[in-house]
Amino acid sequence: MNDVLAALGTIRPELKVPSRSARVATHIEQLILDGTLPPGSRLVEETISRHLGISRSSLREAVIGLEKSGLVRRDGNTRVIRQLLDRDVAELHAMWTILEAEAAAMACAHASAKTIASLRRTLELMDNVDDQAAFHRLNLEFHKTLVVPCPNAHLVAAYVSCLNQIRLAGALAFGRPSDMLTSRSEHHRIAEAYFARDAHCTLDLIRAHLAAGARSVATTSAGQE
Repeated sequence: MNDVLAALGTIRPELKVPSRSARVATHIEQLILDGTLPPGSRLVEETISRHLGISRSSLREAVIGLEKSGLVRRDGNTRVIRQLLDRDVAELHAMWTILEAEAAAMACAHASAKTIASLRRTLELMDNVDDQAAFHRLNLEFHKTLVVPCPNAHLVAAYVSCLNQIRLAGALAFGRPSDMLTSRSEHHRIAEAYFARDAHCTLDLIRAHLAAGARSVATTSAGQE
């Protein structure tokens, strides 16, 4: 029996490697979120699996996962990349505000020295960048890092799904993005409460910050109609 266990033990490292379908899903998700695959694009399993040289079952498993996360929807016998309406975006922003505030409030009590150091580095970079696109990327990194130590895995999964759907719409807004000075100040106040492990203050500040961002998106959308 020991010989059997020893032999089977050699495959243990392979079991830690994500499955092919998981790797495919990760790559497709990134292509969706960076805009390479725009909303409305059809994902024809037979054509794509042949092009990638993978089985249809692996591709189907990947696409079903993306459907569950809200990035893809069914359209008859195929699936397409989801296109969000203004109402969807508004509702997702409201959901995002609730989820991040609650998750970060839980997370601050469990934040490690590594997480805190990472947040401090991000804040420092945000303080010294003038490019809007770079500031936006750092902003997103800051918000995602706040949630990392949250002990509620289901809450974190819901948060990630919600955030990805908003990214799909290209409608991220963090506390009046046109006013980076105001946004920096808000981020530092959030960080101070988070570092002090003050859950109530962290929750209130994040709610106010993201609600301001949601209003900015709504105002911008209304002005473009």
